[in-house]
Amino acid sequence: MEKIIEEIRAERAAQDAQWGGPEHDDEHGMDDFGGYILRQLNLCNDGRGPDVRERFVKIAALAVAACESYDRTLRDYGSDG
Repeated sequence: MEKIIEEIRAERAAQDAQWGGPEHDDEHGMDDFGGYILRQLNLCNDGRGPDVRERFVKIAALAVAACESYDRTLRDYGSDG
């Protein structure tokens, strides 16, 4: 599992380098992150193809980005906590 976590960390770093990091992420809402994740899922070609695993690493990294942004901005999406 550690190898996978490292791949997700590396993908997060690549996403930050490509898109501008936390400042860019914080301009997007959780619905945006959901759309980005859905787009990656759609590119999985029904679970076939050589890049499916890579797509899931990207999805995991996007989910981490969403959580990081949520925590930084303390957005309230209907939760009490």
